[in-house]
Amino acid sequence: MNNKSLSFKIITSISILVSLILFSCIYCITMINKTQVYAQDTATSWLPSIESFAIMNREIGNISRRSLYILNSKFANDPKEMDKKLEGLNDFKAKLDKEIKGYITNGLIGPGEQPFYDITLAAYNDYIKALDEQISFAKENKTQESYETYIKKANPALQKLLDAVNKESQFNSEGAINSTKQGSNLTSITNWTMTLVLISSIIISAIIVLIILKITNAIKNSIESLKKQGDNTMKISKTLMQSSQSLSESVTEQAASVHETTAAINEITSMVNKTSENAQESTNVAKSASQKAESSQETMKKLANSMETIQESNSQLQNIAEIINQIHAKTSVINDIVSKTELLSLNASIESARAGEYGKGFAVVAEEVGNLAKISGKSAQEIQDLIIKSQEEVNKILNITKDRVAEGKVVTTEAQESFVHISEDIISMVSVIEQISAATKEQDIGVRQITTAMSEIDRATQKNQQSVNETAQSSNELVEQGEKLIQTTKEIEVLILGGNKAS
Repeated sequence: MNNKSLSFKIITSISILVSLILFSCIYCITMINKTQVYAQDTATSWLPSIESFAIMNREIGNISRRSLYILNSKFANDPKEMDKKLEGLNDFKAKLDKEIKGYITNGLIGPGEQPFYDITLAAYNDYIKALDEQISFAKENKTQESYETYIKKANPALQKLLDAVNKESQFNSEGAINSTKQGSNLTSITNWTMTLVLISSIIISAIIVLIILKITNAIKNSIESLKKQGDNTMKISKTLMQSSQSLSESVTEQAASVHETTAAINEITSMVNKTSENAQESTNVAKSASQKAESSQETMKKLANSMETIQESNSQLQNIAEIINQIHAKTSVINDIVSKTELLSLNASIESARAGEYGKGFAVVAEEVGNLAKISGKSAQEIQDLIIKSQEEVNKILNITKDRVAEGKVVTTEAQESFVHISEDIISMVSVIEQISAATKEQDIGVRQITTAMSEIDRATQKNQQSVNETAQSSNELVEQGEKLIQTTKEIEVLILGGNKAS
C-alpha cells in the first residue's frame, strides 16, 4: 500500500467507504421493502381476516341471541315483538352471509387457509339450515319443536360454527403474529447490520483520516521541496530569459549585418558580372579593333599607294598644264589669224566698194567672212580667257595638290606607323583584357560561392534568430509557468495545510 499513489489510496479508501454506505443503503432499502412486504401482508392478508372473523363472531352472536329472543317472544305470545326480532334476525343473517361468502371473493384467504374456510363454510351452512328449521317451527307456532330444534340442532351447529370460526381466526392470528415476527426479525437483523456498517465506517474513516494525515505530511514535505524547486526554476528561468534576450539582440544584429553583407555581396556580384560582361565586351571590341587595325594597315598601305598615284596624277596634271599652255599658244595664233582675217575682210570690202557693181558679190562674201572672223575671234578670245583661267586654276590646284600630297604622304607615313603601334598596343590590350576577363570569371565564380555561402549563413542566421525567438518565448513561458508553479504551490499549500500554516 505504501508504494501506491495518493489518488489510489484516497480513491480506494473512499471507494470502500462509499461501498459500505451504498451497501448499507441498499441493504436498508431491501430490508425495509421486505419488512414492508410483511407489514403489507399482515395488513392485507391477516388483519382484515381477523377483523372479518370478529364481524362474523359478532353477527353469529347477534343471530343466536335473536333466535333466543324469538323463542322468548313466542313463549310470551307477543307476535309484534316476534316479527320485529325476525326482521332483525334476517338483517343479521344477510350480514353474516355476506361476510362469510364475500370472504373468498374479497381475497382474504391466506396461504393454507382454504381447509379452515371450507370447514367454516360447511358449519355455517349447517347452522343456517338448523336455524331456518327452528324459525320455521316458531312461525308455525310449534314452540316446543322450535325449542327442541334449537337444543338439538341449532345450538350444536352454532357451537361447531363458532369453533370453526375461532380456529380460522386463530390461524389468521398466528399468521399475523408470524408475519410480524418476520418483519421484527428483519428489523433486528437490519439494526445489527447497520451497527456493523457504522462501526466499519468509523474504522474506515479513522483509517482514511490516518492516511490523509500521513499523506498531508508527505505532501507538506513535497510542497516545501516544490517551493524550493520553483524558486530555483524561477531564478534559472529569469537568467535564461535575460540570456535569451541578449542572444536575441546579438542574433538580430548579426542577422542585420548578414543581410547588409549579403546585399553588398549581391551588389559586388552584380558589379563583377557587369565587369565580366564589360571585360568580355572589351575583349570582343579589342579583337575587333585589332582586326580593324590590321584592316587599317592594309587601308594605309592602299592610301600610300593612292598618294603615290595622286602624285603621279599631279605629274600628269603638270603635263596637262603644259598642254594648256600649248593650247594657249595655239589660241594666240588663232587670234592672230582672226585679226588678219578681219583685216583682210575689211580690205576686201574696200576693194569691192571700189569695184562697184562688179564687186558687190565679193563684198557680201567679204562681209560674211568678216562676221565669221569676228565670231571666231570672239570665241577664240573667250577660249583664251577660259584657258588662262584654267591655267591659273590648274597651277593653283597643282600647287595645293603638290603641298597636300606631300603632307598626305607624310601624314600617311606617320599614320601607318601609328597604326602599326596601335595594332601592337591593341594586341597587347587584347591579351591583358583576356587575362582580366579570365580573372573576372574566376572572381565571379568565387563571388558566387561567397554569395551562396552568405545565403546559407543568412538562412542559418534566420533559423538561429527564429530559434532564439522561440527560446526567448519559451523562457518567457517558463517564467510564467514558474510563477504559476509557485502560485499553484501556494494554493496547494493553503489547500492541504490551511491558511494559517501557509505563511
